[in-house]
Amino acid sequence: MSTYILPLGIRIPNDDEYPSTYNVKEINNKRNMANIIEGYTLQKSEDQKYTHYFEINIDGDKVWDFFIAATNKIIDNIAYGIIGLREEEPKLSRFTTKENVIKAFKDYAFELTNDGFLEFGIANYDDTSLNEIFASSFKYIKIWTNKLTFLLETLSSFGIQHIENLQFIDEFPVVSEALTDKVNGVTPYTEVKEIIEQRFESFKK
Repeated sequence: MSTYILPLGIRIPNDDEYPSTYNVKEINNKRNMANIIEGYTLQKSEDQKYTHYFEINIDGDKVWDFFIAATNKIIDNIAYGIIGLREEEPKLSRFTTKENVIKAFKDYAFELTNDGFLEFGIANYDDTSLNEIFASSFKYIKIWTNKLTFLLETLSSFGIQHIENLQFIDEFPVVSEALTDKVNGVTPYTEVKEIIEQRFESFKK
């Protein structure tokens, strides 16, 4: 089964990159048969602040545009940003306008959506609701929302369908790479994170 288009910093290992104890042929066969395609899953939530949780596989070259479209649909004007690295606790900004959060990210949209170590997101919440969009380091997207209809409209506009038994790239061995190892002239992920954190700090209390 053909995998969706992965971001530049995420790839399937070469056969010689597996530990010697792994059955490479078996792993590759299982991955080739897996449902790692563009699409989404959703679960109903018992949490009072959000009604549904989504996980979304989307072609790497669509991640930023989808992030912006979903933000415009389900995130209220007052929100906070999220920036982090794989396997580390992310940094949250103060509450500000969602426009400010997007501005903090925009200069590094290419790095954010392609580097195999960066994670980012946007969210808002109050006493009764939570809406959050989070792109993991593997660049599949997780969304917690109580605005189901609006999110489904956005998914439909990108041609993304509900897929039964959808699977994700990190369910199998996968290689995460710094974008600087793949593309000349990009900003290193550590610097991207530092700059965005500095922009977060500039948001008024």
